[in-house]
Amino acid sequence: MRHIPLPVRSPGLVLACLLACALGCGMSDQNSPYIHGGWADDACTVDQDCADPALFFCNTALSRCEPSCRTDLDCSVKRRGELNAIAACESQALGCRCDASRCVPALCTGDDGCDDQQVCRDGACRPPPSPSTAVACRVVPEHVVAPVGTALRFEAWVTDARGEPVVLRDGLTWAAVSASVKGGGTGAGATFTLDSVGTEVEAVEARVGTIACRASVTVLPPHTAEGQVRVVVTDALTGHPVQAASVVVADALGGATARESTDAQGVAVLAARSDSTLSVFHPDFGYLTVANYDMAGSRDLRLPLRRNPVDRVGGVRARFTNLAPVVPNGSLSLGMAGLSVPGLLSEAAPAQVQGPDRAVDLTLGGAMRQFQVPANIWVNGLGVVAPEFVDVPGIAGVCDAALAGVANPDAATRVGGCGTRALWALTAQVLNNELPAGMMDPGTDPLLLLARALPPSGRFSSAVSRDVQFALRSSNPGEPAVSVPLVSLDFRQVPLAFPFVTRLPPLPRFRDGYLQRVLVVGSVTASGRGTVPLGLGAAVNVNPVDPNTDPQPGLSTPGLVRVRMAPAHHGLEGQAYRLLALASSGTLGGEEPMGRATSAVMAPLDAPHFDPDGLEPVTLSDAFLGIPEGGRYNPDASPWHGLLPREWRMSASVPGATLVRATFTNAAGRRWTMWVDGRRSVTGVRLPVPPSGMEDRTFQGDTEGSRASLSVEALAVATPEGRSLNLSTLAESGGLAPEPLAAAARAVSTLNYGRPQVTWLEPAEGASLSRGATVRVRVDGFQVGTSSANGDEGGVLLTVRDGGPGCDGALVRGDVTTRAGEVALTLPAACSGPEVTLVASLVDLLGLPLRPAVSAVRTVRVP
Repeated sequence: MRHIPLPVRSPGLVLACLLACALGCGMSDQNSPYIHGGWADDACTVDQDCADPALFFCNTALSRCEPSCRTDLDCSVKRRGELNAIAACESQALGCRCDASRCVPALCTGDDGCDDQQVCRDGACRPPPSPSTAVACRVVPEHVVAPVGTALRFEAWVTDARGEPVVLRDGLTWAAVSASVKGGGTGAGATFTLDSVGTEVEAVEARVGTIACRASVTVLPPHTAEGQVRVVVTDALTGHPVQAASVVVADALGGATARESTDAQGVAVLAARSDSTLSVFHPDFGYLTVANYDMAGSRDLRLPLRRNPVDRVGGVRARFTNLAPVVPNGSLSLGMAGLSVPGLLSEAAPAQVQGPDRAVDLTLGGAMRQFQVPANIWVNGLGVVAPEFVDVPGIAGVCDAALAGVANPDAATRVGGCGTRALWALTAQVLNNELPAGMMDPGTDPLLLLARALPPSGRFSSAVSRDVQFALRSSNPGEPAVSVPLVSLDFRQVPLAFPFVTRLPPLPRFRDGYLQRVLVVGSVTASGRGTVPLGLGAAVNVNPVDPNTDPQPGLSTPGLVRVRMAPAHHGLEGQAYRLLALASSGTLGGEEPMGRATSAVMAPLDAPHFDPDGLEPVTLSDAFLGIPEGGRYNPDASPWHGLLPREWRMSASVPGATLVRATFTNAAGRRWTMWVDGRRSVTGVRLPVPPSGMEDRTFQGDTEGSRASLSVEALAVATPEGRSLNLSTLAESGGLAPEPLAAAARAVSTLNYGRPQVTWLEPAEGASLSRGATVRVRVDGFQVGTSSANGDEGGVLLTVRDGGPGCDGALVRGDVTTRAGEVALTLPAACSGPEVTLVASLVDLLGLPLRPAVSAVRTVRVP
């Protein structure tokens, strides 16, 4: 039987590899977005068979002549002449571009790329849509709770009779319809000021023709009471107030000094002193702690809570349409679909972004390779029959009566039972005979293939459906199913027509090297929807291992990365472009592995531009943040290694970080997030004990009472003018909510500490061992070693019990680990017995057991 290589199991690795497979080839298939003319019937075997080898090339895959070019001018009638002119290029308002030696339609990125009588829609210059086509609209945000004097910007999404988005140039007007607010204007959005106190009332109206939609506002009185702090708690993704949340004020020792529950408006007022730590607890939401709040501020905080990420599940099913016809030799088609993510990606659980894995066996040239792909990746070809649809999970939000199966949309919104997001997809299709054989090699670095293959490729497309509603159900077994919408996506909706180059800042160090992999993502952020990817690039940092990514083909300078991106389209026009460079110490995507470090730089992008040679690279001016190493937490009731009970602290601050966020996640996926100013992360924070009846999410929630997983994130946040924002300012302004936080973030770095674990690798339970045998365990979430200066935390202590005199009570210490986290230990040579118990425990640098204890047991036979 022929050997089949082991499957690739990282979804991020799978995506990069499959995309590399689809892109790592020539450009000559009939299904690409390139323009064909009347030469399709001109048979050829070499370029010289074509009418003019300077203007045509021979597509040997299809044995036909097709137009070629070196510059944009080569696509025009001025260069080609009337006889060889490309009619499709001449009929295009923007003409054609020369992309990878092929003439392609030029696209616009905004209205300023068209003449005064037209607008840019779906990448093409067209007459502006008429306001009369609008039949419905929605205001974002739809619900607001804030104090008097707050200025807020509202935007509107407009749809036509088919439910398709309409982006108007004119005709949208704004007005205040309640004395609670003042403001108005015209255009896609307007700013209103909360002017007078009042409970929830429709106050802001957007109108187009006879169609109107409104937003509800609750205006709170100013907070003036001395010695008290007011906390307003809202649902971070809907704006609704959260009632019955327990708000706790704690002193520097972590002891509660005041406690109140929020009322129907989400408000609690408590007595508080300077440098108090404020925490909010609710069983349906992630806990939130703001450390060391300075009472010299406004003492009026707006704290958003995100729902427990895996308490509810649901989303949509995406079906791809408009595939190119399958040629005789076949083709590989693939698409990755997703629903927009509100806020920073780190705030979403992996299960909210991609579905469970499934196995896919690809066959090419007699070789088979198995991949584990997430449920939201669609694959067709190479022996794989495409599924009718792929499942795409979504994050809760708002919905309306248009959502089938939801009788009361407002009630569903308030309990996290529905959402509205933008469905997106990146797609590619390529002929089988142009796929590189190396894609099937187990040792192939897929990100390197992607980095090399992406620049000359025109096969990538972007697809968007802006307003997709879906229901979510409880994840508890036995809960009734909900209707899952089936949404069709055009497989070739808009090409990634803008190749350009990005200049990265130096990569940060991590342990004994530098971060090794980089993805660059171009996107837009849709208000109330979230981030929608529109393109990507990739780079590796392998040879040499230094602060810069390796030089890419055609770019001699390290640190330059090629990117391909589509323009904002299908309802996203006018939204702000944004560029993200995400560097990682390991594979990207999927369940976040313990010990993985990432660092990202974000920057606004005026628009994607056509610059395939990188003559004007887009420079990311902000620096990558260093990795937030040295975060420690003592969950014990007694002091431990310099940490007081329930104290979290960093051993060193992260230069440039204005905020630090530590997040605990227990076995049920429920979180406790603690915020602290970057400059105070080294002074420590003592977390309060949760109120009675609330689980302590710093623990795993298992019967052993082990620690929960921990991740630490450092952030650099600033105003558009570059002024740094501290924690108090963000908490008082509502800036910790997903959208304003993501807009203010300039750089973010994360280290997933996981939780200390030790797992047996060899021997198996009940196995027979020889005397003096070597056994192996794997250690996660704990740095094995003997040097505190290097961040080492301790080692593995093997205790041998229940054997004969030569092993009962014997101790073996292991302080050396491989890069895979494996530790080898050798049994005492004199040890034997029919049932020898081996207990592998994690111990600190002094040889003392961790608290809570972390151990794993094996029973073996040693003759």
